[in-house]
Order: sequence, then C-alpha cells, then structure tokens
Amino acid sequence: MALVEPHKKGGRYTIQEKEERRIQVYHLHFEENKSAVKISELLGVSRNTINDDISYWHSQLAHEFNAQDITAKMTKQIQGREMQRDRLLKNLEGVDLDEKLKIEKDISEIDDKLMQYYSKMILSGNTTLDPTVKIDGIDEDEIKELVRDLIFQEGLEELHSENDLKFHFIRETKCNVKHAENLLERMLSDGLVLCRQIETERGYFKSISGDYSFTYNLERFANLRGYVTENELYEILNRRSNIKIDNYKMDKIEIKLNEKYGDKTQWPDELLEKFESEE
Repeated sequence: MALVEPHKKGGRYTIQEKEERRIQVYHLHFEENKSAVKISELLGVSRNTINDDISYWHSQLAHEFNAQDITAKMTKQIQGREMQRDRLLKNLEGVDLDEKLKIEKDISEIDDKLMQYYSKMILSGNTTLDPTVKIDGIDEDEIKELVRDLIFQEGLEELHSENDLKFHFIRETKCNVKHAENLLERMLSDGLVLCRQIETERGYFKSISGDYSFTYNLERFANLRGYVTENELYEILNRRSNIKIDNYKMDKIEIKLNEKYGDKTQWPDELLEKFESEE
C-alpha cells in the first residue's frame, strides 16, 4: 500500500497526504530510530517538512505523558517489547541459519531496548513494574467494524502489516497513536497473533520505508472471531479470485496490443480509451 507519494520535495499537501506522511515519520523516527536526514532521503520529502512532523509528534507525546502516569506508560512499552521477544523466540525453531541469525539479532535489539527502559525506571526511582497494563476503552464492536471495513474493501489486499493496521485505525477513527496501538494489542490478544502470515511480495513503499512489521491474514481473524458469516467469507474470497483472473486477462491483452502497436502511447485513441475503461 503506497502511503506517501515518493520524491515530493515541497508544495502543498492534502490533509490525507499530511496524515499519511506523519504516520510514516512516526514509525521511522520513533520506532526505527532513523534520523530526519535519513527519513528525508527515504520518503523524498524536504528535511524541514520532516523536522516539522517530528516536532508535531514530540508535542503529541508530551501531551500524552502529562495526561497519564509515566510509570504505566513505560510498563506498557516494556510489556509490548516482551511480547515481541516471545513471538520471535517461537520462530527460532525450524528455520535456516540465515533466518535464525536475523531473528537472534532482532531479539538482541529488543533486549537492548528493554535494558534502556529498565535503566530509565531505576533512575526515576521505580524498581518494580505493575503486573499488567489494562487495555482500557477498547470495545470489540469497534474492532469488528474496523476489520469488516478493511476486508470488504475492493482490491487484492489480503495481508496487512501492524503499521498498515495502525494507519487504518487512525485514518478511520481520527484517534491518536496510543489508541491505535491499544486496538492492535487487543486484536493480538484476541487471536490475531494466530493469524500471522508471511508476505511473499513487498510493495515499493514498504521496501523503502523499512516496514518489516508482522503481517496478518485479516479474513482468518474475522472468521476466528465470528465477524463474518461463511457466506460473506466466500463472497470475499470469490471476489478476490475474480479480480486476479480479470487482471491476468488484461495483462495478456496488453502484451498482445504492445506487440501490435508498441508502447501504450502509440495506441489509437479509441483503443486506449476502451482498454482503460475495462481495466
């Protein structure tokens, strides 16, 4: 899913473009620890714009910290990292050496993050953690509506990354990042973690933005939780299959037309209009 127009150095952004860009900046800066210079290169956006986005998020995070107990916030971060670590440990079995080394590197990075959190808590005078951090204010009906909205959308999108899901939650509900993370955490505890699926093909933007978050099969999760009926699930899968068949047919036609007329720019106007209307 292309979230940001690449190589846009300046100019006015629509409200949606600005929201999409800010979400990516949050992920790259606060979760991937990338500098403003690096983010500017990855997204093709001016450094001043990236710095403005980072300042925006600093102000949002500062507001959150003032509104809640910092210890509880840090506890939630630690528990989230520990959940990530547990999931990675489960993946160590039955993988080849290269994949095993990559997973072990990820675990090591998480351990480093955990040590940083522990150090901060000790320096602030806290030596114990709350046993749990409750996910307050998360209604499953809200999750059901968001999941159904995603899986009934037209197109071939079958797998969704954690960052895709958080972006969708924020865009649809206008919530903040914390609420989006809580929604995802509730989904994971409700069974989404069992619906993890490896993505075999990565989109262009995911590749340049370093979105390597886990991907999940939402149809499987919706079926697990009873968010869709068997008939609805069949309709979704059948529609996706038909789209794939139609795309394959159009690709074959385009190849033949290219062989006959050359590049699309050389096609007769009437033929081009007819082809594009059928795409």
